Amino acid sequence: MVVTVSAILALGIAFAPAALAGGGVRSEVLRMVNATRDHHDLHTLRMDRSLTGDALRHTRRMITKNAIYDPPNLTLTRILQDEPWDNVGASVVGCADTLSALHWAFMHDPPHRDILLDPRLRRIGIGVVEVDSQNACGRHSLWATELFYG
Repeated sequence: MVVTVSAILALGIAFAPAALAGGGVRSEVLRMVNATRDHHDLHTLRMDRSLTGDALRHTRRMITKNAIYDPPNLTLTRILQDEPWDNVGASVVGCADTLSALHWAFMHDPPHRDILLDPRLRRIGIGVVEVDSQNACGRHSLWATELFYG
């Protein structure tokens, strides 16, 4: 099952998330994003460790609330306050059974696709968490936040 940012979820189920913040998962997400961008003749994105921490914190907040939602206005919050961004900051959030399914869903949702293929973007932060118990996205689901700036 795939849920994107347009979905509004309101289930009050308790569950225990397990962070997948390790380099392997982040690297795989970055590889998928950059392969897609390369296919569209766009430059690759570079990982930003600070932004990755912010992405992971937002993912954990979504899990706690058991709902998918965008971070607050990125330019007015701490998320991009200290980042060297020019004129664009964006987020992509969602959940799915696999990383591939998550990326597929993002690429087939026009607002997410527009963000992932924005040529102004330069950096990405990735926060992925696996939730083993029943939740709004299904048992053993991956919840993710990708934060970007350019």
